[in-house]
Amino acid sequence: MTDKNKETAEAKLSEEELHFLSLVYSLTQAAWSWMGKQANPVTQQTQIDLVQAKSMIDMLRCIRTKTQGNLSAKEQSILDSVLSDLELNYVEESSKK
Repeated sequence: MTDKNKETAEAKLSEEELHFLSLVYSLTQAAWSWMGKQANPVTQQTQIDLVQAKSMIDMLRCIRTKTQGNLSAKEQSILDSVLSDLELNYVEESSKK
């Protein structure tokens, strides 16, 4: 592999990581918003809908299952970390009801 091809492959990997992490962060942001932990970026208001929050968390769990063994260590670590944080906060919010 030439240096130019190697650089292109590394840039592509970085772009793929960026796209994957953008998806993860988008679902994470939505879950936080549905739990009322941050304002909705469109309405700037907070609202709580735990059914929707759980749906976002379930989507992230599905992504983790479907991508098992195919993620970089960095991607796996970030996905596991956000899922852990969301799950703990979801349990906390659910117990308030």
